[in-house]
Amino acid sequence: MAKKKAMKKKPVRNKTKVVKKKLFVKKAVQIPQKKALNIKMRMALANLLSFIILFVFSLLLYSVSNKEFYLNLFLMLSMIFGFLSVAFLIAYLIFVFRKIMKK
Repeated sequence: MAKKKAMKKKPVRNKTKVVKKKLFVKKAVQIPQKKALNIKMRMALANLLSFIILFVFSLLLYSVSNKEFYLNLFLMLSMIFGFLSVAFLIAYLIFVFRKIMKK
């Protein structure tokens, strides 16, 4: 077997490189205030309608169910959905009045 030459190792220097990463941030798109109000109105109306549908559906299930567990469950769900429906109704009415006042 042939002898291998031992290679000299270079001394390790304690230099650290600082690498700066460039962050790519999307700029915020400016939406006109009138269009933003319309978007918020549509969202509030969509949420209002969906929670009204869930409220009516849970009331129907409450009236149909026989067992006490289901009665309590659907009563609680209908109360929660009812409160959320009223909250979105108030939000929608605020947006409507804001739109009327701007004109």
